[in-house]
Amino acid sequence: MNRVKHKYSRIINRQLDEQEFWPSFTDLLTTILLVVLLLLMAVLATEQVKAEKREQELAEKEMKIQDQEELISLLTGVRQDIIEDLILEFENEALGIDVDKETGAIKFRNDLLFATASDEIRGPFKQELRNFIPEYFSIVYGKYGDHIADIVVEGHTDDVGSFMYNLELSQKRAFSVVRYILSDEFGDFPYKEVVRDNITANGRSESQLKFFESGEVDRDNSRRVEFHFRLKNYSDWNEIATTTK
Repeated sequence: MNRVKHKYSRIINRQLDEQEFWPSFTDLLTTILLVVLLLLMAVLATEQVKAEKREQELAEKEMKIQDQEELISLLTGVRQDIIEDLILEFENEALGIDVDKETGAIKFRNDLLFATASDEIRGPFKQELRNFIPEYFSIVYGKYGDHIADIVVEGHTDDVGSFMYNLELSQKRAFSVVRYILSDEFGDFPYKEVVRDNITANGRSESQLKFFESGEVDRDNSRRVEFHFRLKNYSDWNEIATTTK
């Protein structure tokens, strides 16, 4: 009798254990699934944030490219407008100058600008400068002053003599031109104070020689003085937007 009771007792206890086990297993499985679901939701949320960030970065890059394209277009237009105005003003003048149609550089082509091997400006060149300077700066600063960074006067020599000798000579000649323009002897002209703050003199020696079609050095045209304008290098679109208002 005791054996029978013991047998049934074990069966009942086993059933009770099994009944307790399955609910616990179900709860565990539910918890695991919930954790997995939460992890998936977290991953999806993270990926969505990354995707939105990439879209924002892409939009910012596209906007920056668009701004740069507009800036380039504007500056190209400004440069071309200046060049066209300079050509219109000086191409028919008997000043002995050429206007570069690509850069707007003004080249004085008279071979008698200076005394031989000297930085002393000859009288005819002084007169050319007195006729040229007021008109030039009235165009450059009068119409486009907001876009002009500086004015560079360049001296150039031919290939006779050493490079260093020609470098010194070309530098002195460029400096002589600037000194004369800003001197009391030259007199007043529009935007002279602005020019004083923004003009520089550079000597280029024989680094930019002129050549005949035959390939030989054109020494007459290599000896020259050039005026260059340089546009501002805008690093911020807001800066140029403010300038053009």
